[in-house]
Amino acid sequence: MSRILPMAALGLMALFALPAEAADRARPRPQEWPAYAAPRAYNWNGFYVGAHAGGGFDRFNGVSKKSRNEMLLGGQVGYNVHMGTMLFGVESDLSTNGFGKGSKRGGGTSADMRYVGTLKARAGVTFDRLLVYGTGGLAYGSIKASDGLVSKTRGKTGYVVGAGAEYGITDNLSAKVEYNYVSLGKDNFQLGNTRTRVGVTEHLVKAGLNYRF
Repeated sequence: MSRILPMAALGLMALFALPAEAADRARPRPQEWPAYAAPRAYNWNGFYVGAHAGGGFDRFNGVSKKSRNEMLLGGQVGYNVHMGTMLFGVESDLSTNGFGKGSKRGGGTSADMRYVGTLKARAGVTFDRLLVYGTGGLAYGSIKASDGLVSKTRGKTGYVVGAGAEYGITDNLSAKVEYNYVSLGKDNFQLGNTRTRVGVTEHLVKAGLNYRF
């Protein structure tokens, strides 16, 4: 009997020790996955400046040489307001002409565009880094008319409409292509004893880069 009591006491101590040992063991932690973070949307807001190059395809009325194709070089400055997927902005640009050759249609009077500029609004839809837009506003330029002996230059204003696409290369730098149709109406040029009424329309195709601040 004296041996049974110590044995029973040891057994009870072992039974009570098992739950304590199990509680001391580290329980496996559930797998933790990093929280999903949506990619940051591209931001088109703010002022920008840029440069462009392209081609000007001029069509004249009232002169012997009806067309002239020229290379354009110029720059632009503008401001964007980006709201959701919609973009609204204003832009002014200026392009110098005079690098091309006119059509070879006999003698007589000819005309040439010395420069063309625009002040226009634009509105478009963004697809993250891609912007597709339409544009329109005021156009102005300098027309030079000549009969081979006498030349005169006159400034003209008209309108511009067009469309384009722009893609964000980096957070600040974007590349664009744009088409503009420009009409500067008609004006009278007194060339010697001849009074000539000259009109001009232009098709402008530009590719350029913009840097946003």
